[in-house]
Amino acid sequence: MATVVREGLLGCDGFRLESPKGLVGWIEETWLGPGDQPAAFAVRTTDGREALLLAEDVASVSLESELLLMRAGARLLELHVPPVGNGLSASWRTTGRVLDPPDPPGLGARALLAFRPWRLAPQSRPEAERPFWVTLVLVYAALTVIVGLLIGLDFLAARLAI
Repeated sequence: MATVVREGLLGCDGFRLESPKGLVGWIEETWLGPGDQPAAFAVRTTDGREALLLAEDVASVSLESELLLMRAGARLLELHVPPVGNGLSASWRTTGRVLDPPDPPGLGARALLAFRPWRLAPQSRPEAERPFWVTLVLVYAALTVIVGLLIGLDFLAARLAI
């Protein structure tokens, strides 16, 4: 049984989803059941598949880190692409097939995901500032490039003067 209070599951859209083995994907939307309580989550896996994770398969939620952790042995159900009905309405449903979680992305793929914020990276917070150490590294890198260019120009000028 889940160790998470159901009310803690509300508002998890956009959160990363991880299993004990690593990154699985992100939560696209929360599906509500009776009493408007979270019953399941529509998930986009790292390999692009659509899946459904039942609320009882959630082990924990970290609102600060925007992270949902699946319990060991949790099942992901495959979602069928919704057909558009009358009046331009559509509804998702499962195919009943259980999906194996994708392999966690490697170091290179995880670094690529950082440059594509719409893919698995947590939503940026406008009020969050860049850490001081990052600013310091950027300043030193910029100074190194400027000094290197000036030294290169000096050698070029000396070479042309000869």
